[in-house]
Amino acid sequence: MPPSRRSSSSRSSRSRSSSRSRSRSSSSRRRSSSSHSSSYRRSSGGGYGRSSVTSARRVRSNQPSKVPAHIRSKAVFMQCRNHDYIFYNEPWTDEKTGVFYQKGYYDENGKYYDADSIAFKKPDGSYEAHYLCDFCGTELEANWKEGFYPTCKNCGAEMNKTPVYIDEIVHIGADSGQRNASANLVKILLLVVFFSMIVPVIATVLITFIMIKSTHIDENYDRNYDETYQTVQVEETETNLQIYGDEIYLDEVSPNTYSICTQQDDYEKHITWDYGAQSYYDYDSDCYLWYNTDVSPNLWQYWYEDIAGSNYYGWMECEGNDWYIEVSDTQWEKYEGDTSGLWHIE
Repeated sequence: MPPSRRSSSSRSSRSRSSSRSRSRSSSSRRRSSSSHSSSYRRSSGGGYGRSSVTSARRVRSNQPSKVPAHIRSKAVFMQCRNHDYIFYNEPWTDEKTGVFYQKGYYDENGKYYDADSIAFKKPDGSYEAHYLCDFCGTELEANWKEGFYPTCKNCGAEMNKTPVYIDEIVHIGADSGQRNASANLVKILLLVVFFSMIVPVIATVLITFIMIKSTHIDENYDRNYDETYQTVQVEETETNLQIYGDEIYLDEVSPNTYSICTQQDDYEKHITWDYGAQSYYDYDSDCYLWYNTDVSPNLWQYWYEDIAGSNYYGWMECEGNDWYIEVSDTQWEKYEGDTSGLWHIE
């Protein structure tokens, strides 16, 4: 099964704050060598990426409530021709209302789409869709083109699919949550006005408090500005899709060791982004991988299905000629099994 979680640690990780300060400069270097970064940020109307947004976000209503922070932080915003979607990769329950929300896509009107009923057309004419093998039940997120369907990685059966609904991708990015923040700000301002009109004393206290806080902020502004600005910039650029795009081409530089190259190069391996697992996926080795920017130094981590399977822990990383495997939130051990079939990105 695809990994149900990402690792929040590394064998060689340091504090999260230090990783942020380092990842800003390293991210800018990585983008210049990424095989897909130029196409992912096409400015034409048919492309998709940060610079290809052709219209403002649609106004959202009837949205899922009480989304847990760890789910919202991984939510993906998809602007398409017909609707805007937010993809949540885990289900949750609103504890206040008892309403259960499923993993999947929610459009601007709050309508829910599961992965089996929707597919997304990409600018190159291919489609991104979720498959379920009718023969063995294996699930797969894959790219496909009309007239061609992928085969099941488990039993080899052809996985036919006729989606109920298809939409065309314009832009993909992280869900910033700015609209919710704006709505909350409006509510706060209305409350302040209300109390200032009903109870002048409360308004006076609030004004005094704000003046004190403003003075305190001014005194510390110069000292904190650089750190705050840097943190915001990193948050906007540290996602795997923004760094590498949804396709990566790899050149084998030594046995089982690869470097990132371009599509025009004589590449040996091609991996694609799996929106369901929120990781890249290599079909040949049945391996999920992602570039962990939450640790310092940033590094690639791997989830081999033959090794980790359905375990809660099991992310691996390579250091020199040795492989290490995650056994708890903060503990890693040297992997003593057969590593001849394991590969990594240098």
